[in-house]
Amino acid sequence: MNLPDPKAASGGDFSPFLKAKDIPAKKNSKLTLTGDVRESTGQFGDGIDVGVKLGGKVFSWTVKFESGNYRRIIERFGKNTKKWKNKVVEVTQDVYLNNRYIKMID
Repeated sequence: MNLPDPKAASGGDFSPFLKAKDIPAKKNSKLTLTGDVRESTGQFGDGIDVGVKLGGKVFSWTVKFESGNYRRIIERFGKNTKKWKNKVVEVTQDVYLNNRYIKMID
């Protein structure tokens, strides 16, 4: 078997995924975008995984293309993900169909 060469990357493990339970309940939190963005494909739809910092921890936040969060982030920062580095977004926990999720605040 002839395997392709690995693509250049920073190495190491992937950051854990940011979950609604990581955001304090009934309180807004600030996420700092790291500028690291990659495509994401999952059972609930396609989107992007965005590197974020919450407090002193680094996470990967999945944002689906067909979500309000995706619309908000594009409207606020544009499509050039390199310009997202060190931008801050405010988020909160919300509930949709009895499931908690992370909602970006306008």
